[in-house]
Amino acid sequence: MKKVLLLFLTTMLAFTGGCGMTKEKDNGKVEQQSMPETEAFKDEFTRGFMKSAEETEEGYYTFESKTKGYTMLFPVNAKIASTAYDSQDDFFETYNFGESVDDKNLSRYITVTYEDKPSTKDIKFNLELLSEHTGYETDFREIKAGDNIIFYSKGKKELTHKETNKKVKFYSYFAYVQSQKSEKGIQFFYQTTCKKATDSCEIIDKDEEEKALLMMKSINFIK
Repeated sequence: MKKVLLLFLTTMLAFTGGCGMTKEKDNGKVEQQSMPETEAFKDEFTRGFMKSAEETEEGYYTFESKTKGYTMLFPVNAKIASTAYDSQDDFFETYNFGESVDDKNLSRYITVTYEDKPSTKDIKFNLELLSEHTGYETDFREIKAGDNIIFYSKGKKELTHKETNKKVKFYSYFAYVQSQKSEKGIQFFYQTTCKKATDSCEIIDKDEEEKALLMMKSINFIK
């Protein structure tokens, strides 16, 4: 399994333009569909994971895994890093995606690792692995979400920027999400910091935690 990387000075993904999207009509003809002016749809690689151009909830599309193992909510202005994506058949997938909020000088970075194998049932092992990968030694609390159990925790760090010598805060929210009806599980890591380390930003812990938990709770493992 790939390690979840703690990027203390996160470099956000460069935004790129997209091309037109088409949809299949009932009569077999293809017609041009107007594409949302969101980063998720303007980026060709990210667009390939979106189940629909319609928002599932305000500000979120539905992400559909290439393994066909699960779906979850995905921010409309986030982009998946194609160079960091990896999968193995239908039992493993890992990737990260980033979102910038320029007017608030915020940068969000999320890493997701999915597995479908017997070892996902070993909770102690997977929580130790998650703590090692995120760099936080912490206790986890259990949250029931549909057919899933979320083993959730969060943490905060402050580091010194080497060039400016300024203190930069990092707020992290992470979980191991386990299906109660299959051998599927997900490591989920969400981190927020200032986009530009040279400028200050206000990170509202409650708001960021709500966003992280919303995505965690939206994970739906497909039988």
